[in-house]
Amino acid sequence: MSTATTTTHPACPTCKVQGIKWGKDSKGHQRYRCKDCGSTFANRPARPLGSHRIPMDRAILVLNLLTEGSSIRAIERVTGTHRDTVCRLLRTVGDKCADLLERLVKDVEVSEVQADEIWGFVGMKKKTLREKKITDPNLGDSWCWTAFDRDSNLVLAHHLGQRTALHADAFMEKVDGATSGEFQLSTDGLEAYANAVDFNLGARASYGQLVKKYGSTTKEDQRRYSPASIIGIEKRTISGDVDEAKICTSHVERCNLTIRTHMRRLTRLTCAFSKKWENLRAAYALHFAAYNFVKFNRSIRMTPAMKAGIVAKPWSMADLVEA
Repeated sequence: MSTATTTTHPACPTCKVQGIKWGKDSKGHQRYRCKDCGSTFANRPARPLGSHRIPMDRAILVLNLLTEGSSIRAIERVTGTHRDTVCRLLRTVGDKCADLLERLVKDVEVSEVQADEIWGFVGMKKKTLREKKITDPNLGDSWCWTAFDRDSNLVLAHHLGQRTALHADAFMEKVDGATSGEFQLSTDGLEAYANAVDFNLGARASYGQLVKKYGSTTKEDQRRYSPASIIGIEKRTISGDVDEAKICTSHVERCNLTIRTHMRRLTRLTCAFSKKWENLRAAYALHFAAYNFVKFNRSIRMTPAMKAGIVAKPWSMADLVEA
């Protein structure tokens, strides 16, 4: 006795009636015809890259090169992909990575968090902006605020803006959503942190500052981007039960070095800088997503997202794009 099997075909997107097979389209995808209205439709697979027509393997190569410190034009030469396509791909994937980080890096159990700001610029530096009397808010200096979990090496949150109280508050709001439980927070001596930490984190954060005192800066130091010599360090307890021995910003500052190494647009003394604020924001999101989920960290022998218990295995760049 034979058992007949019934094949279920996709329903018509217009009248929701099951279709019948109706050949294939030029890409080899199965087409169907509605039994009711007679319209045809194809069963096309999902496109993680949206409207981009670049082959997936080449897109993965471009994204890997972007997160390994290659410039836009270098990627154009290596892959044969036009620089405008590279920038559009960066914007698309970077915006999706920002959503991914906000969705997955959430309520992470932490004990020690360090925060810092890294400087960059868009279009031109602040000095040139003033000389040319340009008032565009999306040009000039930029600061990326980052929160770093000392135990898992996970970048908990980031925020691109200016070094002001308004952006400090927006950054700490993101830190609040990314963390759970009580922890100790260490930052530099920026005054904007104090009110932002108190308002967003309250009593669950014991907050201490590491204040570095610098000597005089020469013109040669400014030209070479060399910081002045540190002549003293002071540890301050701002709020909560702070263990002064754990007040430290060395790990997040080392993370800043990783950012500059793996993001060509932040490499100092080069012409590889961001021309648009949106591109810089997307580049940061792509970098932090790849850093957390894709790049293997030898000090912890896994990815930071694995150490934090967010994922069970390391991702490839293809996994990141699919996610």
